This record gives sequence, C-alpha cells and structure tokens, in this order.
Amino acid sequence: LGGQFSGEKVVSFQAKKTEISNQARNPSQKPVLGLLEAMNERLDYIKIKKSKAYYRENKRYYSGLYNSFGNRQIDQISKIDITNFLLQMSKRLQFQGKGNYSVNAALRIYKALFQMMIKNHNLDIKNPCVGIDFYAIEKRIKYIPTDQEIKAVKKICDREEKLLIDFITETGARISEALRVTGKDIGSGIVILYTRKSKNSNLIPRKVPLNLKLPILKPDERLFSRWSDIPRFIEKKVKKLEQRNWSHHNLRHRFASLLSKQGKPLFEIMSLLGHSNLETTQLYLQLIQ
Repeated sequence: LGGQFSGEKVVSFQAKKTEISNQARNPSQKPVLGLLEAMNERLDYIKIKKSKAYYRENKRYYSGLYNSFGNRQIDQISKIDITNFLLQMSKRLQFQGKGNYSVNAALRIYKALFQMMIKNHNLDIKNPCVGIDFYAIEKRIKYIPTDQEIKAVKKICDREEKLLIDFITETGARISEALRVTGKDIGSGIVILYTRKSKNSNLIPRKVPLNLKLPILKPDERLFSRWSDIPRFIEKKVKKLEQRNWSHHNLRHRFASLLSKQGKPLFEIMSLLGHSNLETTQLYLQLIQ
C-alpha cells in the first residue's frame, strides 16, 4: 500500500483550527469524525476484541486509506472515492501479478470501520462501502510440493520446525489449528483440532487420526508454544532452495489430495478438513502422480 500509518492519536493544528471555526459558524451542526480519529477508535476496539493478526491487518489497510485521503472527515468520503481507491489498488496488484484477495479484504475492513463509526456516534450518513461489489478472484490450483521438495526443506529445519511440517502433513490442519493444540487435545492415535466457522463464532472440535510421535505435554501446554503467530519459516527456506513457492497451506491441499487418491469418500475428506460444504472440499482435490 505504501507508507506507514503510525496510529498516533493526533490531528494537525490546521485541521483542528478549521473544525473549531466551522463549529463556531454553525453551532447547531454536530461535528463529524476525522478519518484518523475513526481509525484509532476502531483499532482500540480490535486490539481488545480481536486477534493480533487481525489488528495488524487492519492497521496495514488503514495506512493506504490514510495516505490517500488524509484526515478527511468521514462524511466527506463518498462511495465513488472508495470505488476509485479500490480500483487503483487492484491495478497495482495486477501489475505485480497478484489477485484481488487484498482488495476484497480491504473492502471488508473499510466497510466495518465506517459501520462502527456510524453506529457508535449515531451519524446520519451512509456507509460509503455499501453497494460496492467484491472483485472477481481467479481460482488457481494450489501447488502441491513433491516428497523430494518437502524432504529438502525439512533437511534445513530445526526439530520444532520439522515437527510442525510433519504435523500438518499428517493431519491436514490449518496452521491456526496446529498452533492451538495442547496436551489435552492429544490422544492415542488421534488429535482434536479446533476451528471457527466465522470470525466471531465458537471453536468447533473435530477428531483427526495422527500416527506421529509427539512430546509428552501437560494438559494446558501448547504443542507448538514457540509460535504465537503464523510462522513463515517454510516460505523463507523454499526461497533459499529456489523451489516453487509453497507453505503450510499447500500441505493441507496435499493431505486432501492424497486422501482422494486413496479412494476416501468425499464426505470423509470434508469432515477431516473441517469444511462446512462439499464445494470447498472439491477445490482442494487434485491429481497427485
């Protein structure tokens, strides 16, 4: 997005002077929030209620919005402003050979920002993000690393990194699920994985077979306590080895495709992956030679 959003709760002297002047001329007019104040209020809420990763994601997307609009009052940001901003963002990503995932993520984040401000401050304005369509996403087949590629990466990993790779390879777990696993989730030949079907929903458990030697843990001791956030060591090692790009999630696709090759029923694969519908599961299945 370019630039940095500091998150400091400050506005320029000139902007504040203009605001005071406008209120003096129109005492009955209710003051409207500046964009910087709105973003900081939303970030304060996210910091308490949401994950660290979601906080950082919001802060990053706010950076682009602030660099484009400055501390404009939010009632002065129109639907066409947001539409044009997202269009330019999409063009930059296309130039970089990337899809529109980030554009759609930004739209969701900006929509939530304006909605929260409208609700919290009882503002008589329309959310400028409402009615903007999400951008088309080109569905790409996930690359499945070969056994040789996985072996090469593991060769330059330490013990904990190898264990995480093996765990995801054996269970098809999402990286967030793997990082949640504690001693009480590990049984004889099985592990219980927990995931959320949506951001604010409860954690849903599922049992997955596991034939992997794991360290003995206390009930509340995390299996992968080394990481509190998504680790990126695979991507770095893949790049160092000059392999085609792959990460933890590619191992999840590999897990599903191997089950399909073994003739496992689609409903069973869906259950093991923790999916809610068959269409999602079908996207994971590829031919493995």
